[in-house]
Parts: sequence; C-alpha cells; structure tokens
Amino acid sequence: MEKMDLYLQAMWEAVTFEFALKLGIIYFFIIWIALVVWVIKDISIRTNNLFFQIIAVLTILLLSPFGIFIYLLIRPRRTLYDKYYEEIEENLDIFNEIVEERKKEAEKKVLKNTDSPKIEIKDTNFKKENIKKENKLEEKHLDEEKKEEDEDDEA
Repeated sequence: MEKMDLYLQAMWEAVTFEFALKLGIIYFFIIWIALVVWVIKDISIRTNNLFFQIIAVLTILLLSPFGIFIYLLIRPRRTLYDKYYEEIEENLDIFNEIVEERKKEAEKKVLKNTDSPKIEIKDTNFKKENIKKENKLEEKHLDEEKKEEDEDDEA
C-alpha cells in the first residue's frame, strides 16, 4: 500500500499545468480529426453532390470542432437510402391504386356481362364435361394407333 501511495504521489507531482495543457491540446485535435472523419462518412451517405460534400468538410476543417454545429444545420435531413426507399414506397402505393382501380373496373364489366352467377357455373360445368369427352376421344385414338402399330410389328 505504501508503494502505491508513493507512486500516486509521484504522478501527482509530475502533472503540471504544462502537461495538462498539452494533454488538452492533444485531446482537442483527436476530437477534431474524429469529427472530420465522421462528417466525411455522413455527408457521403446523405448526398452525391461533390460541391456540397467539399463545403461540409471545409466547414469542419476551418471552423474547428465548433463547425459541427453549422454542419448539423446545413446537412440534408434524410440519407440517400431513406430517399430511395421512400420513392419505392410511393411507387408501390401508386401501383397498388392502379391495380385496385383495374380490379374494380373488371368486376363492373363482369357484373354487367353476366345476369346471374348460376349461368357461369353451368358454363364452367359444360366446359369441364367437354374437356372430359375430348380426353376420352384422344385416349381412344391413341389406343387405336397402338393397336395398328402392334399389328404392323406382327406382320
């Protein structure tokens, strides 16, 4: 414990105003460089305008870390990613409205052309019966062809 106290006392005596000032200046520059890096990444995400990107970075470089407040006021609110997906959502809404309108128009046409839904059911049943008959005829025709081939092979 005594060694620890001696070590802490020696450190406390070594810390002078000059050392604290140097440490503060180093900290200031580290924060400044970090802000410049952050602004470069942030502005490149928010706009493709090269002129605006340069102005934003120069604002931070020339006005030191206090330029961040100006940058926060002039930067675009939304990122390019947000703008892109907002545009996609708008287009999907428009597409959805068009589909709904066409669906309603088609329903109106169907209701005008048909007097009752029973007629449609009879028509579909009639079509199903015709398809079954056609399939049976095709099967008979295929059977006849097989018989003819068999007879040709025997001869």
